[in-house]
Amino acid sequence: MRFVVTSAIVLCLQTSALLANSGSLIERYYDALKMDEVFQLLQDEGVEGAVEIAQDDEAITLSPAWTSRARQIYSIEKMDAAFRLGLAEATDLSNSEEAIAFFETELGQRIVDIELAARTALSDDAAEEAAVEMAESLREADPDRVALYERFIEANNLVDSNVMGALNANLAFYRGLGTNELFGGLDEGSMLSQVYTQEPDIRSGMEEWTMNFSVLAYSLLSEEEMSDYIAMSEAPSGQQLNSALFAGFDQVFEMHSFELGRAMAEFMAGDDT
Repeated sequence: MRFVVTSAIVLCLQTSALLANSGSLIERYYDALKMDEVFQLLQDEGVEGAVEIAQDDEAITLSPAWTSRARQIYSIEKMDAAFRLGLAEATDLSNSEEAIAFFETELGQRIVDIELAARTALSDDAAEEAAVEMAESLREADPDRVALYERFIEANNLVDSNVMGALNANLAFYRGLGTNELFGGLDEGSMLSQVYTQEPDIRSGMEEWTMNFSVLAYSLLSEEEMSDYIAMSEAPSGQQLNSALFAGFDQVFEMHSFELGRAMAEFMAGDDT
């Protein structure tokens, strides 16, 4: 899979407007791509990551208060609202109906399942190392298959879109930190400077991750099935659906990053009560 805090009133108004225009299509989208499972996965990853931060950072104590705050940040209800807002701001889903129909087929549902399984597996260090080894071996054993994955990655703009999303999320994190006087020196210029110095490392890591993910997930597809998936991705409806997906997740990840930065600043300053 491809991989901002707004007032509740604005969220509700814009989400309601979107649903009024294309409610049934949105629900088809959610069902076909199993968004409930995706949000649950992101919540689990987010809370686990927040716990690891508290374990590694002496300025934050791992406590019930911190864990509770993490669960609030990674609330599935907030994710759903933010994702829908991203869709509302970015696109007309009616142009992606053919792609949604693809994911409603037996092959499409199997693809969603293997993508979710691969994403879950790659959160484990041992599985990630195994995926790296698989990718290295495949480059020598079957370069044509690797070329197929590279075409898929390019068709969905996975590297550039994920890099930009990561940079925007990191900027949102710094802005969250900057809401507290403890980090008052974080002006917008210094935030941007710090974020964009990270771009080469993020890009390098994303190039490796997208290939590792593809090798792990799509090894379960035949060449014909993979070709069908790529053809759908390259079609206008597939491009539209991909844009919608990134718009939704960018909104979610920026929200998470901002709120995590703000929470860290408050806990470091002792303003978490």
